[in-house]
Amino acid sequence: MPTRLLVALAGCALAVLIGTGSATGQPATTPSTPISTPPPGSGGTGDEVVQTQWGPLGPADRDFMNRVKQAGLWEKPAGDKGKAKRPDQPKIQEACKHLIEGHTLLDNVVNRAGVLLGHTLPTEASEEQKGWLAEMDAANGDEFDVVFANRLRAAHGKVYAYAAQIRAGTKNELIRILSTQAMITVFDHMKVLEETGRVDFAGLESPQPLAPPTANADGTAAPDAGGDQAAEQSANPTDGVIPTVPQGTRFTRTAEQGVFGDNNGVFFGAIGVLALALVGMRMISRSKKTRRKSRSY
Repeated sequence: MPTRLLVALAGCALAVLIGTGSATGQPATTPSTPISTPPPGSGGTGDEVVQTQWGPLGPADRDFMNRVKQAGLWEKPAGDKGKAKRPDQPKIQEACKHLIEGHTLLDNVVNRAGVLLGHTLPTEASEEQKGWLAEMDAANGDEFDVVFANRLRAAHGKVYAYAAQIRAGTKNELIRILSTQAMITVFDHMKVLEETGRVDFAGLESPQPLAPPTANADGTAAPDAGGDQAAEQSANPTDGVIPTVPQGTRFTRTAEQGVFGDNNGVFFGAIGVLALALVGMRMISRSKKTRRKSRSY
């Protein structure tokens, strides 16, 4: 096969691959409901339940978003204080690292949820949270470690229980995603705080047993609606996987993109075609040289 013809065929194959990539490189599926960004403040207030493209958004959903946002507004600064004040304490440093990184991730999720749900998030920590930060400012040495570990561990315990309650009952898809990620992050933070050895477990609120099941009118026991909920709340999602919405939506990335975006397969396929073309040209060149040598004899 003439060299020019081989190169032309390789070029055609490359053009077909790249042209196909421009179409197939896009997500294979599209959302069943188009993604739109509602106006800020349209997510409802008070006891109002607002219908969104992700499901109903109620007062508990909005309250949970606010609490997740405010958690980052005081726990990241607490992590910064620990890093600055206790550089010689590896376990405090490790806890601070987890606090900062975990709430940076949670901030990204809750900020996106707020935009897509039309809910305006708080921009300041609560007065109580500011008071805890002031306690850390006033403490030094071992006293700081005690205040740091116990204030944060107690707060995380309450948030973890609340996140499980929201996750078990929310009707909104994005709130389910946020509450799942909150449980993953908060559980991780509780563990590293406990590993500092400074947590006073006797000072934590004791868990309460679930209320007994109610009886039906005929005297039979009603289904234990809290049974499945309790089981879900007791689960500890420690796999660290960041949940995403169904494929084709834009809440978060649904898959890892390669260095060349979504067209990695097309790119490397084109490289393969060019490589084969070059090998073919080299073989043809060697064949011609061999023929010339044989004729010279």
